[in-house]
Amino acid sequence: MRRSSVFRFVLGCFPLILVVSGCPEKKEKTTVTPEAAPTQPAAAPAVSASGSVPEDLLPGAWESDVKNNLIKLVLAHGEGSAQYDPKDPPVAAIDFDNTCIRGDIGRAFYDWMVTERKIRFNDEIFKALPGDKRKDIRAIWNKLKKLPAEKQASSMELQTFRKLMHQAYWGLCYDTPPEKCFPWQVRFYAGYTPEEIRDMAKQVMDREMEKPLGSEPIKAGPDDTAPAITSTGIRIHQEVQGLIALLQKKGFQVWIISAGPKWVVEGAARHFGVKPDRVIGMRAKLQDGKLTAEIEPPPTFRKGKVEAIEKFIGKKPLLAVGDSWTDAEMLEYVEHALLIDRGYADLKKKAIKLGWWIQPTFPVE
Repeated sequence: MRRSSVFRFVLGCFPLILVVSGCPEKKEKTTVTPEAAPTQPAAAPAVSASGSVPEDLLPGAWESDVKNNLIKLVLAHGEGSAQYDPKDPPVAAIDFDNTCIRGDIGRAFYDWMVTERKIRFNDEIFKALPGDKRKDIRAIWNKLKKLPAEKQASSMELQTFRKLMHQAYWGLCYDTPPEKCFPWQVRFYAGYTPEEIRDMAKQVMDREMEKPLGSEPIKAGPDDTAPAITSTGIRIHQEVQGLIALLQKKGFQVWIISAGPKWVVEGAARHFGVKPDRVIGMRAKLQDGKLTAEIEPPPTFRKGKVEAIEKFIGKKPLLAVGDSWTDAEMLEYVEHALLIDRGYADLKKKAIKLGWWIQPTFPVE
């Protein structure tokens, strides 16, 4: 669980599964040692006399050994191989936030819903707020809604509301167990249909891809010396996009498993050719076709990702890809694991011990 310096981080903590991270984790940079080199997969076939593989199958900034391992795995188990069964194709499980993309679509969507005043507040949703923040948030929301519509977007009331909503989420992630923190965000989308959430998430994804990567201080006034901080911008990891395309071309079932809201991730996953019914994430129960404020288990982070795989897919993935501790149990569960290394020293140590493949995070502009 990412628990240190939470108020300075951004919201955001075939089948192929993509998983989305939630709250931030404590990061400790380490230098990659020779022992960190990924191991070769078992029974990987030689594609030529020298054992080389066609490198153009996975373009981009892949480590050469990781690329070779992935291509050999796909060729050994994908369509056209002796092991391939079209009635029981291999599964790949992939995290979303900071694995498929640089950034966090859940964080971006939450901030957009707050900024655009899209949350349909009622007593049930107000009750979902942390008790120590509920009164102040409700008061500033009522004050904001009394302003003329044309003045709300530029008002200090809106900035105060944004700050309190971000602090509420990160405070919850810091002070409560992850199983309460991670699903919390989904409750604020009650009253919408899954299709409405998905369509809004497409807008947010497109907007974030145009923004520069960085951060934004959210101040409650010009003299505010303790603003909330949210990150800005999202970029697609084209290398993972290419991996998903290769897996799908070779008959793998590709799933995304995320700690973010299911329908939000569905809207963003279109950039990777993954259909909505192959996305697993945090879910709220539906009533009359609309989301409620009641969370539906399992929460899709840590061991909950494994539970979700068993519940919704029913087959152990051949490959999983993730970037953080929220993916650790899933990576340990599958036959072949790929860690996108973002500098979590303890997680890399675990990856080395268990023989996971390790790929440094991809460069983006």
